[in-house]
Amino acid sequence: RVVVSCEKGRLPMRVLVTGATGFIAAHLIPALVTRGDAVFALGHDAARLENLGALSGVETVVADLRSRDIHAVLPKAIDAVVHLAQANVPFPEGAEDLWEVNAGSTARLLEWARQAGAHSFVLASTGSVYGNGDRPWREDDPAVGAGAYPTTKIAAERILSAYAPYMATVALRLFAPYGPGQRGRMVPGIVGRVRNGTPVSLREGGRPRINPIYVDDLIGILADATRLTGNHLINVGGDELLSIADIATHAGEALGIAPVFEEAPGTTGGDTVGDVTQMANVFGKGRARTSFADGVARVVAEIVGTA
Repeated sequence: RVVVSCEKGRLPMRVLVTGATGFIAAHLIPALVTRGDAVFALGHDAARLENLGALSGVETVVADLRSRDIHAVLPKAIDAVVHLAQANVPFPEGAEDLWEVNAGSTARLLEWARQAGAHSFVLASTGSVYGNGDRPWREDDPAVGAGAYPTTKIAAERILSAYAPYMATVALRLFAPYGPGQRGRMVPGIVGRVRNGTPVSLREGGRPRINPIYVDDLIGILADATRLTGNHLINVGGDELLSIADIATHAGEALGIAPVFEEAPGTTGGDTVGDVTQMANVFGKGRARTSFADGVARVVAEIVGTA
């Protein structure tokens, strides 16, 4: 059994968080501040960073991750990096951004972190590196996900592994994080369809099935990951295996609206589910403590409340 440990004990840390204006960072940064850490919140849009800069314990860093000179605007010393920033844009039109943000910036940040004395580097990767399949994916399964986005994430993981002799490296393969404030992803998209009475398309009985993790549960894992020692590759997902129909049904219960389903032609190629045994071994059992029914109810409340 591997347990969470840290050379720095429980002392406050200096943590750089990239993708600071994104969905996950919006939940992570306040949690790190509450823990007592000094946070450097990196994003490319100064206007969107303003609210974060108002938080005590947060210093904003305006930077373009595609820049080869990004180290010039970064702090001279750091304890941990949580690299959340990503490009998930159309290919081939966005090919340059995909490579430079997902893979190139990982290499540049790792070398800066080494020189800045970092204890740990946490990379937010994705379960899509596996592709789809008929059983939950384990960390020792081959990463053969097709497409440009998974390919750039695989490259980022391999760049990270090259720095294993110099710091703790933690690649977290995330499976469908969701929660309040998220837009343009599967769970809020299905909530929107149910709410509007738009049919939810089902293929192969509602595949791909997923095991989503609620954002608050994910944040606890990310925060703990900055204190790990050693080198880790870990699937991060929930304990519930859900079909598209299951997700829509839970959303409908929270909305008080019966979802409308339609059968759609074609196949999905299988499920996108991660085996989370290693997650439990490293971070402790019961970390995905929020049931999907409770989590999606909070998503619904936030969407309805902002409409």
